[in-house]
Amino acid sequence: MDFSNLPIECIIPIIIFMGSLIYGTFGFGDALFSMPLISLFLGVKTATPLMTLNGLTLSAMLFIKHYKDIDWQQIKKLLLASFLGVPIGIYFLKNGNENWIKIILGTIIILVSLYNLYLKDEIHAKKIPNYAILFFGFIAGVLGGAFNSGGPAVVIYGTFSNWTPHQFISNLQGYFLPNDIYILIGQIASGLLNKTVLYYYVISLPFLFLALYCSTFIRKQIKEHQFKVYIHYLLLLIGCIFLIRSILVFQS
Repeated sequence: MDFSNLPIECIIPIIIFMGSLIYGTFGFGDALFSMPLISLFLGVKTATPLMTLNGLTLSAMLFIKHYKDIDWQQIKKLLLASFLGVPIGIYFLKNGNENWIKIILGTIIILVSLYNLYLKDEIHAKKIPNYAILFFGFIAGVLGGAFNSGGPAVVIYGTFSNWTPHQFISNLQGYFLPNDIYILIGQIASGLLNKTVLYYYVISLPFLFLALYCSTFIRKQIKEHQFKVYIHYLLLLIGCIFLIRSILVFQS
């Protein structure tokens, strides 16, 4: 993945395309893939609102397709807890040390990847208490506000709750769409949404639509489990590189 000879106006849309392709195929994962890469070129404070706009567009399009199948009883509880966590995440993004934010983000990506690769099957059958939905929702809100990466917490909750693949895609859109709107409002109020963010969003939008179109064919041609394994190994590699680079910069 050598972007060194490309102008940034080409790099960002390519990353958006790849992240959107993952989202269109599985219903989540664009921010986990795109955030660390875009952050390397634009910084976390620009990458986060850009990925919020990108995620909002993706979730809106999939929401229209799957809204009838959303389990609103669970999603409303997730959203309530998430809304409490989002302001904390936005405050941390705006006022925290950006390099510390990058280190935390890299660690989160690694942990999520390891969980999906090695731990998910072992704990898949274990039940969790009903109130755990509030915990996972709150953590998703904090991560969403700070890194636009609240999806993993909701995905882990869905795994504990034994959601089917169809429930994952449907329920995640029920969570992402209102939550992304709420996060975006907070980012606008905090001054994080600026002309630079809008510029990269607009030039990347055609690549987002192309990715959604291509993802419909990928779902038919590639086994879901096999593709997920490849994605999580890739995320693990990205997370390690991102974490190591951030630590080296911090120590220099």
